[in-house]
Amino acid sequence: MDGSQACPRCGAALATDAARCGKCGLLRGVPGVAPIAPPPAYMLPRSEVEQKVSRGWRGLSRRAKAGTAASVVVAILVLAVIGGCSGTNSGASNGPSAPTATPSGVTAAPTSANAATTPASATASIIASSASPVASSVDVGDQSAASAGASFVPTATGVLPPSSGGSSADRLPGEPNPSLTPGALNPAVTQATIGSTICISGWTATIRPSESFTYALKVKQIVQYGYSDTKTSSYEEDHLISLELGGAPADARNLWPEPYTDSLPDGRPTGAYTKDAFETKLKTEVCAGSITLAQAQSDIGDHWVHAYYVIPLGASPTNPAATAVPTAASTAHITSAPATPILTAPPATPLSVSITSLPGSVSHGANATLVAVTSPGATCSASVTYASGTVSTAAGLQTKPVAGLSGTVSWTWKVGTNTGAGTATATVTCTLGADTAAASKTFQVT
Repeated sequence: MDGSQACPRCGAALATDAARCGKCGLLRGVPGVAPIAPPPAYMLPRSEVEQKVSRGWRGLSRRAKAGTAASVVVAILVLAVIGGCSGTNSGASNGPSAPTATPSGVTAAPTSANAATTPASATASIIASSASPVASSVDVGDQSAASAGASFVPTATGVLPPSSGGSSADRLPGEPNPSLTPGALNPAVTQATIGSTICISGWTATIRPSESFTYALKVKQIVQYGYSDTKTSSYEEDHLISLELGGAPADARNLWPEPYTDSLPDGRPTGAYTKDAFETKLKTEVCAGSITLAQAQSDIGDHWVHAYYVIPLGASPTNPAATAVPTAASTAHITSAPATPILTAPPATPLSVSITSLPGSVSHGANATLVAVTSPGATCSASVTYASGTVSTAAGLQTKPVAGLSGTVSWTWKVGTNTGAGTATATVTCTLGADTAAASKTFQVT
């Protein structure tokens, strides 16, 4: 059209003297003035996506005002779909890869930032650990934690336990070198204090060493033990006498690199997991009063495999060399080792039993402890007959412990509040193979 121009908003033909666009209503200004200047950005034609988003928000507003919750949800979903079509793929990422599940938990993949600050030795250790059956070079559980317990003292020394009577020649696969690891006791844990220490849930966490403490010791002791397999992931830096049985937390004489995988020549396992289960069993018995703390510490000492499988000292299978790799592979070549001794065979000397500890008198409602010594491997039972002729049915007398290397067995029970005063008799009966022996002792109920 002559003398006309296009509306900058909608594009419709606009007469030169028109003050307003006849189609969209855009004000032209004073007639005769030069063409309309370009409108602001917010007035420019919008893309199809922008128009959809705008219409969606307007619809959402109307529905929200109407109070229709279901419509609001639908409107939000519509907007999400529209935004997804016009946006980029948020699933792509250049960040660290997702965590990888492992047998020991979820391990986050290292980022480029922390990988740059990781020492080469630590990286090698992580790689070796991932190839190991245990999937971790970090000791857990009773042994160590990311940070030390509040009461852990790294320079504290323990007390050497009584000798088990064995020697290095008696050492079985899975047992430590007694000259390097004789064990050490925590003087704060005694029979009188178990109720406020090891038998309290979470108490060992307060004295537990840190991972950095045990790891440094593990590296050093792997060399001292002469292992040819020097991967730290093959070993648990273990407390020989565990914290839950009164072992010293920081004393190097009570810590050693224990193989995760080891076994006797006949295939019975003697690695770290077997010992962990034995420790838990002994602690349960100590806290239940079935055995004494001293007996448990003797059983979990430097000849713990003998105690666990009830193998008498001196009758064990042929041992591999002390410096051999303590893994299942190191015992594979032993094909001519003598068979495992028959544990139920009677000993060379007759079976005997003697009561070594029993209170002279016990009050009504009080606890009493009975301790006896017999041959290692013997199974024992106890009974108490009161002055009235009644045989006690106390729960603490119903257990039948098996004597460990020390030959010690014990029971703790409660004398009933209605038990009559007078002389009572305690009897211990033990059996080993076809042999049976018994011993009795009296005490007063007051």
